[in-house]
Amino acid sequence: MSGDNELNGDSNPATSVRKRWNSIGVGVLLAGLIAAAILYAAAPATPAASPYSVADPRYQIELQRIGGNAAVLMAQLHQWFDSLWHGRALAYTVAVLGAALAGGCFFVGFFLADEEAPR
Repeated sequence: MSGDNELNGDSNPATSVRKRWNSIGVGVLLAGLIAAAILYAAAPATPAASPYSVADPRYQIELQRIGGNAAVLMAQLHQWFDSLWHGRALAYTVAVLGAALAGGCFFVGFFLADEEAPR
């Protein structure tokens, strides 16, 4: 029934698709920000120090001798990536991932609204 869509103000089905994707995007963004706020509040202020890390010059010298400069760079990249999933950095990571997913929902909704839905 096309009259029902006109009564609700949704005369164009593409507009309802855009609204649906925008609503999903807003929900994902809010959920991500709320989760990030909870993680930030629950995380300890200072992370635990590792006694054996890539920052230690002796470790870097040994690693460079065994694997070269590429091994040192990969170890530093691995340590940075691993640090994203602990403490307050995890809260920032969740916030960024939530914003990226919400942006993806807005992006999909923007382009799906251009196509006419079959009747």
